[in-house]
Amino acid sequence: MNGVSNSSKPRSQSSLHREAYGYESRSRGVSRDRRTTIKPREQAALTSWKSRPVPIWFLRLSFWQRRFGIATYLLIAAMLVAYSSTVYFQQKWHQEFLKLESLQRHERQLTSTNEVLKNQLAAEAEKPATGLMPPNPTEAIILKASNPRSDRPRSGLNAQPQPKVDIPTGY
Repeated sequence: MNGVSNSSKPRSQSSLHREAYGYESRSRGVSRDRRTTIKPREQAALTSWKSRPVPIWFLRLSFWQRRFGIATYLLIAAMLVAYSSTVYFQQKWHQEFLKLESLQRHERQLTSTNEVLKNQLAAEAEKPATGLMPPNPTEAIILKASNPRSDRPRSGLNAQPQPKVDIPTGY
């Protein structure tokens, strides 16, 4: 039988193929009795991956893959933190630098204004109509130096000694 029918007519390959795989032939003169079917080959016993033992090299490889994956994510996070902090500190530094330049400009303006005022006061002091006179050393007032302070407490103010409080060094 093997896929060949006993009829005397020549057949096409497609009809032989249909008959071989169990399809019904629609041509006239062929009945169901003559149909040939191919029995399926014996299927090999399929085993699942879960039932097979996993090689130790594969377990080690997957272990290191997980560890390096975690390390990669941590390094990416650290890189993003470093980059964002760099950008933040550059912006902060730029703002503070602009503030410093503004303060320096303001300081220069105040210094020049102060010098102009000093020159105006000196010019007015030289005029005789203001009534200012140059200093005279004979009219200077001299004060005596006071007694140096002693480290001893006065008896009237602090009669009782204050208790010593133990304070930890970190505070």
